[in-house]
Amino acid sequence: MLPAEYATYFRPPGLTGIEALHARFVDHAYRPHSHRTWTIAVVQRGAARFEVDSTRQRADAGELFVLEPEAVHTGMAAVPEGWAYKVLYVEPSILHDWAQRDDPAPRAARWVVFRDHALRAALLRAHAALELGGPGLAVEERVLEAIAGLTPHLRVAPAAPRRAGPGRGRGEHAAVRRARLHLAERWDQPVSLAELAGVAGLSRFELIRRFRQQNGLTPHAFQRDLRIDRARAMLGDGVPVAAVAAVCGFADQPHLTRVFKRLVGVTPGAYARAVHMPPAYARAAR
Repeated sequence: MLPAEYATYFRPPGLTGIEALHARFVDHAYRPHSHRTWTIAVVQRGAARFEVDSTRQRADAGELFVLEPEAVHTGMAAVPEGWAYKVLYVEPSILHDWAQRDDPAPRAARWVVFRDHALRAALLRAHAALELGGPGLAVEERVLEAIAGLTPHLRVAPAAPRRAGPGRGRGEHAAVRRARLHLAERWDQPVSLAELAGVAGLSRFELIRRFRQQNGLTPHAFQRDLRIDRARAMLGDGVPVAAVAAVCGFADQPHLTRVFKRLVGVTPGAYARAVHMPPAYARAAR
């Protein structure tokens, strides 16, 4: 029998800008999406495969992977038994503290998947502290020590524009920029492809092609990510799930739940409980 899937989310009090996920996935597969945060993960068992910014990657047990903010990626099992991993989601401003405030924000080194025994140990200590809860200072120190251990794998360099897929070296197309801004302004509203194509000044077919090339996502997926980002913020503020679904443009609560779980790994209810209840109650078993 294959191992059961599970996912536990953590939002440690006193550590603004830090979230964590402990999960084992066998059948669950992340569709292409991105996070506003850094993703710092350690694979404990099995193996995962994923695409990130049009490259194919695989992370096996004992390996780490780091994704920059806005990196479009997928995620799924690479072996029949799936993969178990623990991940920190870190707001960019926190890693910017590693560099000087006046310097450009740090970027990841050239590799995505790598081995670093000291960093792996620091990350596992941080995750163990998150699971146990306890005094806030102890948890904060463990987590920040782990983040500091990432330093050798960062570099200070001007950031290339994100959400720009394979063609980002050529700069963002003006028509795509108009479409993206239109979606950002109407993230919670229905937007038709014809309306968006009119704003961009492109045919519908050309808009989809250029938008995916520049952003790594279709217009619909881009708007969906905006909605999920807002849903996470509202859930973190204690807004009921049904109200979040209505405000964020989802058809109903089940629709939000399906989309949220596909992209975040847990249900909206489990995510909310991770903020407002002890960690033991934040598990979402499958």
